[in-house]
Amino acid sequence: MKSVSSSLGSLLIFIFLLGCDTKTNVKNQSIVSTAKDYVSTGGRLTGKLLCPTAVNDVIVRLDNLDPPAKKGDPEMTIEGVMGFIKTNKITTITGLLNRLPEHFRNNFSLVEHTKGEGQSNLRFPRIVLFGSDGTFLMNISTKPDDPKYNLLDCAELNESSGAWEFSQFDFTKEKPKLHKNPASCIRCHGDKPRPVWGTNMDWPGVFGDNEAAGPNGEALSYRHVIRMKEIIEGKTYSDRFDFLKWSDQKLTSGGIRRIADNAFGAELLISNMAIGTATARGIFIRMKKEHPEKYKVMREAILLLGYEYMVQGVLSDTEKEDIGVLIKNNGGKQGNLNEIFKVLGINPEEAFSLGTLAKEETPKTDWSMGAGDLYEQVFLQVLYDLANEDHQLKNILLSVANTPGIFGCDDLGKNINEVIAFKMLHMHQLLGSARHEVNKVYYSQDAENIKEKVFIPLYDRLTPYLKKKIGIGSSS
Repeated sequence: MKSVSSSLGSLLIFIFLLGCDTKTNVKNQSIVSTAKDYVSTGGRLTGKLLCPTAVNDVIVRLDNLDPPAKKGDPEMTIEGVMGFIKTNKITTITGLLNRLPEHFRNNFSLVEHTKGEGQSNLRFPRIVLFGSDGTFLMNISTKPDDPKYNLLDCAELNESSGAWEFSQFDFTKEKPKLHKNPASCIRCHGDKPRPVWGTNMDWPGVFGDNEAAGPNGEALSYRHVIRMKEIIEGKTYSDRFDFLKWSDQKLTSGGIRRIADNAFGAELLISNMAIGTATARGIFIRMKKEHPEKYKVMREAILLLGYEYMVQGVLSDTEKEDIGVLIKNNGGKQGNLNEIFKVLGINPEEAFSLGTLAKEETPKTDWSMGAGDLYEQVFLQVLYDLANEDHQLKNILLSVANTPGIFGCDDLGKNINEVIAFKMLHMHQLLGSARHEVNKVYYSQDAENIKEKVFIPLYDRLTPYLKKKIGIGSSS
């Protein structure tokens, strides 16, 4: 068997954000502002769709936007799971899987071919668990002769630091052990690790990766359909599939698999939403916490260069030169968007390239969640953060009407400020079992659409204000 230190290279797909103090099971509090209040009204029907009555309406009754584990469930952090293993004298991976909370039983993908060191095939695909929010990820071998069969790779996003933390639960001996942050994870996940997962419309090796012709973005091949039907019917060849919860849909070649207990259900789109939002939040937390003074000075420049990234032609050559001076005065070498991220401790070629192995493949920073990418997720958080301190900016957001509407619930969100609050709630504040309960009845299908639903409507008001505020170009 290969050494434990090399095994985390097999973490094929993931690593996200859910923090835990290294000595406790208690989740760290994110520095991403959370909603101060929310309501649970039961929602209202718009045609066949159940919609929130307001942007802060979570529809179902919740006691917390990120609740602690239910009695009898493990706290889904590295330390929480390890404590649960010890307390309950769990000695096998199957024994742990059968005790996982509900929101880890339905949010999963099957992987036929892995880029990592672990083995998998059609009969014994790996199981990747991404949970309801992508902040805690698990990569499970089901192939009995896989040298890594009794090694369970996990990753969690630390909500306090913004860093991904990779760990491995070692069940090779009678008494399970925990190995934290093995050096070998760098090969796949980078010097400052992040998940590895397919970009929208391209999930290599995963069941549903468009092998079959059809109109869907994630199309199941006939052989994947057959294998999933076997697993559902109990012909698993491994007891590690038994804990999974499947929907009662009819699986078809060229169709998609729908996640159980999810109002939308498109598995791979949901996986990218969960993993993408968690990753983007980690990037935002890191640059805000690691370089707070530089971050405050450069927020407006991030948004202006963000417009140039999304739209192009927003900035004149003079304005670009002025922003370049600002970046260079803060330690940058060039005057562009990626250089700002580098000044703030983020290497975009590593942090944004989730579809590639960090040390072995050419970086591709355009990783897609569907209607948006990781850059746009960061821009949204910067705008939200800045508006919480800048009253003039907040008034601009309040003054611009929400003419694009919110998908399926057109009269939801009167202005762009409310749209931002809605998106932040559903992508960055509603977590864990709470998100699972909300998604049973309502799933925001275009929450990740940031460019068209937030920045384009604000363009005429926001860009002149940002230019004037930092004094660039003709506004200086």
